[in-house]
Amino acid sequence: MSETQFDSVRETLVFVYGTLLSGQRNHSLLFGSRFICTGQTTSDFELVDLGDFPAMIPADSDSEGFSIFGEVYAVDHSILEILDEIEDHPRFYRRTPVELADGSLVDVYLLTAHQAAFYPRIPSGDWRKKVKVS
Repeated sequence: MSETQFDSVRETLVFVYGTLLSGQRNHSLLFGSRFICTGQTTSDFELVDLGDFPAMIPADSDSEGFSIFGEVYAVDHSILEILDEIEDHPRFYRRTPVELADGSLVDVYLLTAHQAAFYPRIPSGDWRKKVKVS
């Protein structure tokens, strides 16, 4: 991870991988947050296509996991509250600490494998590379 310092009392490192990414429709919700770096998870996850947005889930023992690609932001508590609200934490997504491939610990919004059981996977692990089916 970058050497950019963050204040762990006032900020939380959040890994985003879908509509909160730069250039995506909900990125403006991160206004005032500091971009730290691009990153990827370990290969213990899957990315699923929920239609207009993705969900990251822990890979289960029956499926092969992938690295998920995204961006890390330092967000203050007011932005974190907004993110929790739009992600419907903890009723839908659950904000969970996850270790990235470089060993950094960040918060990420996850669904359970059960919640995403019938949705198609995005094997590239990259929302931006998702192929839209017309």
